[in-house]
Amino acid sequence: MLVSPPVQNVPDDVLREIFLQCLPEHRLLIDILPSKAPVLLTHVCRRWRHVALEFVGLWTSLELTSQKQKMLEDSNLRALAEVLKRFKKAPACLQVIVYPSDNVGVNILNSLLVPFTASLTSLVLSRVPISQVHALPSGLFPVLEKLVICVNPAEFCQSTGRFEQPIVAFENAPVLRRVAINNLFTILPDMGTPRLPWHQLTHFIEADFDTDSHPFLTEFLPQCVALRWLHIILLDGNCGQPFKESWANEPVRSMQNLQCLTLNFWGTYMGTFGYPNFLDNFKFPGLCSLRLEGSDLNFDDRNACDPEEVDRFIHKLEHEFQLEYLSVCHSPIPRPTLERLFRATPHVTTLDAQIYNNYANFFETLTIGQDPSQHILPQLKTLTLELSISIALDNGKGETIDPDHFADFLESRM
Repeated sequence: MLVSPPVQNVPDDVLREIFLQCLPEHRLLIDILPSKAPVLLTHVCRRWRHVALEFVGLWTSLELTSQKQKMLEDSNLRALAEVLKRFKKAPACLQVIVYPSDNVGVNILNSLLVPFTASLTSLVLSRVPISQVHALPSGLFPVLEKLVICVNPAEFCQSTGRFEQPIVAFENAPVLRRVAINNLFTILPDMGTPRLPWHQLTHFIEADFDTDSHPFLTEFLPQCVALRWLHIILLDGNCGQPFKESWANEPVRSMQNLQCLTLNFWGTYMGTFGYPNFLDNFKFPGLCSLRLEGSDLNFDDRNACDPEEVDRFIHKLEHEFQLEYLSVCHSPIPRPTLERLFRATPHVTTLDAQIYNNYANFFETLTIGQDPSQHILPQLKTLTLELSISIALDNGKGETIDPDHFADFLESRM
């Protein structure tokens, strides 16, 4: 008499939960390789295959890459399209990634995207030829909430002058709220600049290291009346006195809803700080969160920082922003610069810091002394340390945090 293995007695609903636990923790990293879940689960037995194929939750968040899935071949495109049908009508997330070395000779989006746009809530297009994105018609994305477009700069330059109209695929996406985009904002209107529902966006990442963000700041940002979170990469042309004249004829605008701002200086020479000129033409009355990213930050280094620009920036922090959250991702930072930065933001309750090799200065600055008038960040309640990028970890030896400095800091705050 044959006895069924115990696993065959597991109810379908329990089996579905087990299947979910087999997926990667980060759901946008789920691919469809035969050696990994969810496809692997369909190869165990007939029952598992049936349960897995009927369980929409296994297939609604997928990553398709040109090399892993060989999706640049017509036969594989058809097979991948069959897999995507497992979305059915459930809300779905899709990443389509083309490797830089791959030459795209087929239309990926017609097969992998167009038939399924009605159910997509999140879409990532990485290095997909801009001509294919440009060819998508308007009105395809009724439930799309999140959009990421990463363009291959070399391919984009080759496309210059080929488009008489902008990208329109996402202009009528009624629930689109979060967008990250690179290399699509230029001063020439015929180079594929996308039309987006700017008035309804709440989160936006401008991630262009190659093109001055001035056109975005002057033409598109004023349309973002609902924007709450903005990340912008600043180039040399966006910072400092030599480029201030480009803003001379621009009106002063108020972004009433903006709460969180990230100023990324890695687009400037050596990633050094410069005063972002657009701050003089935009008011952010509700701003409560600021993140600064770049290389070393030294307000006293006159070769890197103009004293007048530093004063203007500190004045903004002190008199126009009521920051509750501050994130500092510059390193190293001398103690006088840290003190000046922290004294300008006394209402901060949460401090996030990336201290690559700046441990002593950081904790000594935050250690409270006997004189109450000298207290730094007196309302600080939460400290988050980004130690994934650390000189100690890079070297594979040493302490990431000096125990003595850390102990003095903790004791002074208790």
